[in-house]
Amino acid sequence: MSLVIAKNGEIRDERNGQNIFNGGEISICYTLDTDDIKIMPKKFGTPYNDRTDDLVIKNAVRYGENTQSTVKIEKYRDGILIEATAQATNLSQYGVNLPFNFMGKKNGGGWKRQYLFNSPYMSSDKSIIYAYLTNPEGNNLVVAILSRADGWKMDYSHFAWAHYFINLKLLANYDRAYGVGDREKHIRAIILPVDSFSHALGRLSEVYGVPFLEYNLSGGAIGDAVELIPYGEPNMLIERINGVESIADFSRKYIIKAEGVTELIPVKDGKRGATVTLYGYSSLVGLYKKSMDTVNTDIIMRNTNGNLCEHQCWAPATMRYMMKYGNTLTDTDRAAYEKRLGWLLDIVTEQDPERAIKEITILDTPHGVFPPYNVYKSPRVQELFFGITILTEAYLCFKDEKFLRYARGATECLFSHYFKEDGHLEVYWGSGEPEDYTTVCCPMIPIVNMAELLSTRDKAFSDRCYEVADKMASYLCKRGVSFPTEGEKSSEAEDEMEDGSISCTALALLYYCARVKRNDEYLRRAKEILDLHECWVINTPICQMRGSSLRWWETQWEGDADGPALCCGHAWTIWRAEADYHYYALTGNKSYLIKAKNGFMTNLSKIDKDGKSYASYNPDEINGGGFNGVDESIRFRIAPRFPDREDCGLSRYVWLRINDTGLLE
Repeated sequence: MSLVIAKNGEIRDERNGQNIFNGGEISICYTLDTDDIKIMPKKFGTPYNDRTDDLVIKNAVRYGENTQSTVKIEKYRDGILIEATAQATNLSQYGVNLPFNFMGKKNGGGWKRQYLFNSPYMSSDKSIIYAYLTNPEGNNLVVAILSRADGWKMDYSHFAWAHYFINLKLLANYDRAYGVGDREKHIRAIILPVDSFSHALGRLSEVYGVPFLEYNLSGGAIGDAVELIPYGEPNMLIERINGVESIADFSRKYIIKAEGVTELIPVKDGKRGATVTLYGYSSLVGLYKKSMDTVNTDIIMRNTNGNLCEHQCWAPATMRYMMKYGNTLTDTDRAAYEKRLGWLLDIVTEQDPERAIKEITILDTPHGVFPPYNVYKSPRVQELFFGITILTEAYLCFKDEKFLRYARGATECLFSHYFKEDGHLEVYWGSGEPEDYTTVCCPMIPIVNMAELLSTRDKAFSDRCYEVADKMASYLCKRGVSFPTEGEKSSEAEDEMEDGSISCTALALLYYCARVKRNDEYLRRAKEILDLHECWVINTPICQMRGSSLRWWETQWEGDADGPALCCGHAWTIWRAEADYHYYALTGNKSYLIKAKNGFMTNLSKIDKDGKSYASYNPDEINGGGFNGVDESIRFRIAPRFPDREDCGLSRYVWLRINDTGLLE
């Protein structure tokens, strides 16, 4: 089955008869030498608006009048070749628009027939540039640039907070504002149907004529073995550690030799193929301590609003370390940890409304429309979940009854103000209909943990927590393949299938089975959801990407706050990774243990040699710009893979959650 060009010009996939594009046809995207994109009007979610040159048929050839472009769209094996060349001499940016039928687009045949921009790759010399597009029915595509090019740019939606993919640009030339020089105004690319990512790599190896690699694990401890999976029969392997290269005969077994990132490059008959990366550490517990040592609360409060959900994840992770590995701490270490924790816990339990801090303090008296023990001035119920976890860990760590009182009070607030008797959590934002928040940030975790904590101290309230967990698990199982939590809504798009809601639904069911009571119906539903969620799991064999959840809108606030852009290794990847671990532990299916390790590794591999961490790893070279019109804060630069801004909060979530698995042993 192949891609075919229909008589009306549409490109259809014979596997399902679907037009692979939606919302327009292939066209030229360009800017002029005289355009100053830094000051031109623009939409939300992009750094600039470019120009479009629609194609017309001229002497039986597709032609772009404005750029004097000749464009070929023709069969290439079982796929499609697109080749465009411009004669105009006044162009800056030059490339093609590919308006794929991305998930959420109107009239797209339903979300199961639409695509996600799953796994992009760009080699350092840009000789290999591809993207893997996943489809829930398995009708996947791979897009590859075969000519020398600057790269790609994703057009994120100018509505619904950029929650949707709209159009993929393949760019021979970035605009001159990005300072990358000038190339020939020519681009040649292919689109091929593929069944899987492995199938895609095999086909790419044939097309490029160089070897590609995949692996089972994207990292581990020094001395651990990784299985390399070759495509294109490499006979040599280049290993690059700290910029120093060595070469050896190719072997499918690779032993991790160094801390940090190692690059591996397959070679066949002297031709270098696509680089992959692995992450190594001497000791996982040692890496954990290094990560805790480098938390800086000044950085948190300078770079973020400090809320309990995203930005105080370091605190319960620190307390878990103190309880589990306290014997490794010096008196100086312990004093530093306790000083930071004391600063936060004092704010969280502040009783004076005049001194309370929005989204951090859990005020034990009513305020505004909120009952006692709600997070101060915050309708974001996820902050209450994380606050309960912080206070629960604080009680276990310091044995101070005040923390237990606050944790119990916050849980009562959750039940009385947000919980509905059918098992769902409901949030009302003051306009429109209440929203289902049953899976945002997996509230099953703090509820079950509170039930366990109070099982011998306050059995009546512990039983109430278990009752809520029971109802919530039943509700989520019955909700089925429906994920309303935090999906943005817009008249310009279909309802969103939101990555976090999907993974947290599976995690909630599996956490219940692991910690409360095994239920085979819940296990089957969780497996169904995990299988669906595979479309949202990135495959690119880069250690910060392989196993990452597919997220992109958080970079408007996190990292360097110049998104949207893919935020690989985002902390919410851990929901999927932990779900995989619990599924493995409950069923013995070792393939899920591998998935879990790779998911956790996306976060661990964002820790540098000094213990500093970053909120994301960013494959977009052109990030998505500001919120409105022209924005002077936009930096017209090739975005670095890691943000400039260090992160001390969200990036520590990995340590809290890995503690609830066996992976730290």
